[in-house]
Amino acid sequence: MEAPAPTTPAIGFPTDGRCNYFVEKKKRFCRMVVAAGKRFCGEHAGSAEEENARKRILCPLDPKHTVYEDQLAKHLKKCNSREKPKPDFFIQDINAGLKDETEILEQLVPLSSLSEEQLETLIKKLRKASEGLNSTHEDHIMSHPALHDALNDPRNGDCAVKHLKQQMLKTFTSSW
Repeated sequence: MEAPAPTTPAIGFPTDGRCNYFVEKKKRFCRMVVAAGKRFCGEHAGSAEEENARKRILCPLDPKHTVYEDQLAKHLKKCNSREKPKPDFFIQDINAGLKDETEILEQLVPLSSLSEEQLETLIKKLRKASEGLNSTHEDHIMSHPALHDALNDPRNGDCAVKHLKQQMLKTFTSSW
């Protein structure tokens, strides 16, 4: 039986339409596509001796790629690594917590360290603050006729009945 033909070219010959730069670390030629009439891709054109007229520099936003020095301004406007504008609703560090926790920690005092007089004052402040709140909450277990058939169906097991009741309560409490 014959051995299959090699799919990759030999090390000494770059593929047509591909970069002619030999990557020493990988022991092969670069596989990037080149522009018409060029021998090197955009990444290796700076190291090629044929294009010394234009100098390539590292992108200041992302040094993982290079750009022609004379096209830097244009590139900075469209580079994918540029800082995107933040939406109107964005607030920096909104969930970061307290900036200076040391000030707050000094103010925190355990209730056990308060004197009886300070404790009574605190209780009075809390009662005064909660006076305007509607703190009376009554539990209302509501039901809907559409669920009675499903709840009373003997084919539904305990687990199904439990979930039906939870969904019923969830529906009524969210509509308040």
